[in-house]
Amino acid sequence: MKQKNKNQTLHAMIEILGKITILTGLLLLADAALSHFLGANLWPFRIIVPGVVLFFCALFMDERNGVVWSIIGSVTTMTGLIFWVNVMTGYRATWAYSWTLIYPTAVGLGMLAYSVLKTKPKLSRAGWNYTKVGLGLLGVFAVFFEFIVGLGGFDLEFGWPLLLISLGLFAFTLKGFDIKHDSFPVKKTDTLQASTD
Repeated sequence: MKQKNKNQTLHAMIEILGKITILTGLLLLADAALSHFLGANLWPFRIIVPGVVLFFCALFMDERNGVVWSIIGSVTTMTGLIFWVNVMTGYRATWAYSWTLIYPTAVGLGMLAYSVLKTKPKLSRAGWNYTKVGLGLLGVFAVFFEFIVGLGGFDLEFGWPLLLISLGLFAFTLKGFDIKHDSFPVKKTDTLQASTD
């Protein structure tokens, strides 16, 4: 009986390993084809496509895992999109403030997209709040680095008024944001179990 269970476990592991190997080979093949046909400037799609795939895989998971993987997929996709914009424009100084598109914006977008597709209103509210705060931070830091510090060589004459306006707009994004309610969905049993461990 034990030998039969060991054989079943071994066969299951071999099957999983075979599927992973085939999937990895297909991804590498697609990567080679994309880089051959699309050109060198589109290498960020090597980050964008897996991010999108991760997000769609999250839709087939239970809520707790699905939310986490949708956020990981969203963050990965956003990182690839930022790289792509930087490569296409040749302007990489935006990293001084575009990180706000990764956190908290992409985190919020991942939660928001998952909640819309799975009809989870509470999660939708949290995702929208994270997205608003991220976009508000993007505006403040973009104005500061571009118009106060002068990264892009813009006219510094308008820097301070634009910074004040962007700070005021950011204050509006914080309206209604509640860190206790706008957090990741964790069940009470998980919290109790974590505290006893």
